[in-house]
Amino acid sequence: MIIAIDGLAGSGKTTAGKGLAKAIGFRFISSGQLYRFKALEPDVDLLEAIKEHKLKIEWDVEWEGKDISAELQREEIGSKASQIALLREVREEVNNVLRFVAEGGNYVIEGRDIGTVVFPEAGVKFFLTAEEGVRARRRAEQVGEEVNIAERDERDKKREIAPAKAAEDAIIIDNSYQSVEETIKEMEGRLPKDEFDFQRFLQYVLGPPVRGLFRIEVVKSHPLKYGRWILTPNHTSAWDGVCLAAVLQRSAYYIAKAELRRILGPLLSILNAVTIVRDTPDLKAIKAIRALLTKEKIVVIYPESKIFTDGIMGPFKEGAFYFLRKRMAPVVPVVIKGLERITVNTFFTRHVRIAFLDPIYPIDVFGLRENDISDKVKRLMVNAYESM
Repeated sequence: MIIAIDGLAGSGKTTAGKGLAKAIGFRFISSGQLYRFKALEPDVDLLEAIKEHKLKIEWDVEWEGKDISAELQREEIGSKASQIALLREVREEVNNVLRFVAEGGNYVIEGRDIGTVVFPEAGVKFFLTAEEGVRARRRAEQVGEEVNIAERDERDKKREIAPAKAAEDAIIIDNSYQSVEETIKEMEGRLPKDEFDFQRFLQYVLGPPVRGLFRIEVVKSHPLKYGRWILTPNHTSAWDGVCLAAVLQRSAYYIAKAELRRILGPLLSILNAVTIVRDTPDLKAIKAIRALLTKEKIVVIYPESKIFTDGIMGPFKEGAFYFLRKRMAPVVPVVIKGLERITVNTFFTRHVRIAFLDPIYPIDVFGLRENDISDKVKRLMVNAYESM
């Protein structure tokens, strides 16, 4: 999901955007920082630098492993950036980089033409505004000197290329008399919620007793309330899917082997399961998963594909990482510990721990093969499992 935030100077786009991204577990990009970087390094091909992992633009800007965000805030850099931003070829270069980095990810992206030009198909568009005097004061506090905000507004609104304006379907928020926290809360309140389906009903009703029965402890969490995600849990028991569902705040679509149709039949559909024929290129299942991710859903794919009850992770299949490499969704590795060798005698003495590891975005693994990605994720999960 892309959440676009546009607005005039001093409207609090960057502060609110970062706050919203942190609150919902998305990554954040400021398009203005890219223009500043281009002003600092005019000869750098932005797209090639991104592909070679020399340039990182999420949250802060890193160039060849060094955080240069503070350097980009220098007044002379800002002045140059505002000039080159008027050049059509520079805007096209920056816009192409934004689209490339964000493809298949969950991002909050702020600027002045994000919802109108760069991502007109964004899932949610905000346009922040405030009274002129309020914005002038904020801007002065930010740069350390007075700013002619009216002149800046006139230039931003009337420039020929990508003028600053609200998209027709943008949610306009006037934060003149709001705190940053209030603005973030209002923005999150406007984000689309999943429909309340049967699985969500079961999570609501059975979640608390399941969490109590297994004494579930989430040792590392990640907000998954919005956007598209692929979860890749280890598989030690038939109960791990139940425990995972009990701690999620949304419905999830589990990928199950086709043989289960004979056992569970229609129950699979009721429980939001997608069946797949293992060890074959099941195009029907791939199409179904792609459709779910396009609709901003959570999909659970077990990379081991079968249960390994001893807690030693088996060989990882590459299926989940196909969707990551194809830039369809970020992967969140999930480690579940405490359900190994479950028996009748030990069923009621379990202490299950669950860790949602840091998401891996398509841009993070650009250039890697699926087996390399699979090996990388498995190492992360094994290390986390052994430390829990």
